[in-house]
Amino acid sequence: MKTIKVNYKPTEKQKLFHKCGADEVLYGGAAGGGKSIALVMDALDYALRYPNSNIVLFRRTYPELEESLIQNALKFYPREIYTYNESKKVMKLINGSRILFRYMEKKNDETRYQGAEFQYIGFDELTHFSKKQYEFLKSRLRGSSKQPKYIRATANPDPRRPINNQWIKEYFVEFAPPYKIGKDKQGRTRCYIPANVYDNPYLMENDPDYIKRLESLPELEKQAFLYGNWDIKLEGLVYDNFDPKIHIKEKEIKPVYHRIAGLDFGATNPTAVIFIAFDGWHYWVYDEIYSPNIFLDDLAKMIKERNPRQIYADPSGKGLIRELQRKGLSVSKADNDVLAGIMTVKQLLQDKRLFISEKCENLLFEIQNYVWDKEKEKPLKSFDHALDALRYAIHTFHNPKRKGLENKISAGIKEDYIDWY
Repeated sequence: MKTIKVNYKPTEKQKLFHKCGADEVLYGGAAGGGKSIALVMDALDYALRYPNSNIVLFRRTYPELEESLIQNALKFYPREIYTYNESKKVMKLINGSRILFRYMEKKNDETRYQGAEFQYIGFDELTHFSKKQYEFLKSRLRGSSKQPKYIRATANPDPRRPINNQWIKEYFVEFAPPYKIGKDKQGRTRCYIPANVYDNPYLMENDPDYIKRLESLPELEKQAFLYGNWDIKLEGLVYDNFDPKIHIKEKEIKPVYHRIAGLDFGATNPTAVIFIAFDGWHYWVYDEIYSPNIFLDDLAKMIKERNPRQIYADPSGKGLIRELQRKGLSVSKADNDVLAGIMTVKQLLQDKRLFISEKCENLLFEIQNYVWDKEKEKPLKSFDHALDALRYAIHTFHNPKRKGLENKISAGIKEDYIDWY
């Protein structure tokens, strides 16, 4: 048997990751623990152990995929054991195993793998993926052979993605004590192996200032990337009463519901459109458009496909509003009282009358990153495109100054609310 030399010397924590026999393993929890290289080498080990295996490794975006997983594979995999198809991003090993490098940047990208069959699935930086994406890909873990079917993932806590932070924390970090393998009701096993920069002597030796750079980060990022703290939260959130467990909810949108939309124009920033269905009492945010550099004709077409009765737009875009009106859309200027609009949205959240579909990834990301400017007593102008669109629609439609428009529409909608809580 030919011996293959690999230029890779794992740390003690990386060895634990490679040796762990759980069905699903999360490795990491802080920056500098050697997560990406560990995942790449673990995939290679599996591919060589089990000939003709189908393996897939994911990052969220293509640039991240190219700069981390693919780069590490090309650097550390022995050149004589594989051929690489750059256009298809597939490595084929001499024993018939294949390693696919893929990304899932857009919502519903996971459905591209509906007919796929993998024996090993890897996620690098799992906090960049939703639980829905993870669960869907887990269903693609299958095969007729008796070899083990594994999911391996790496992650840092990410204060900018609290929804993903929470599901990963519950699913892995709190499922069993660190390094211990736990078993769920279906008999599948999970394990969390924490690691940080102090567990990586090679990085400490080659880049001794790395810890100093982590220590100099703002406190929130330092807690996440240096200490791997999964309990971190942004301070000063505008919508501090938003609770993912309460306010992320799906609802069948019935034809009788009154559909409205909010529109925030963008040039260098994204254009955002938020679509809302009013059932007579609750507001259901069911879809979004979020795109930079979108042409007005394309925008009008996409809005018409969702068929809102009324669109409330950024009042500063007078010319754009007129153009959309000429294209057959019912668009009017929104009430742009920022603080009053924020209070309207917050009150509806508090009263459990406003819910957001998990499809609206950009809106959900913004609502958990939109913070107050403490010096100016108003929100910072960041993470606000989809939120501005939401505020335009909700505040303008719900505003009592509009002579009871909401009440008039409510009277025409008959709905039973009893089973909604």
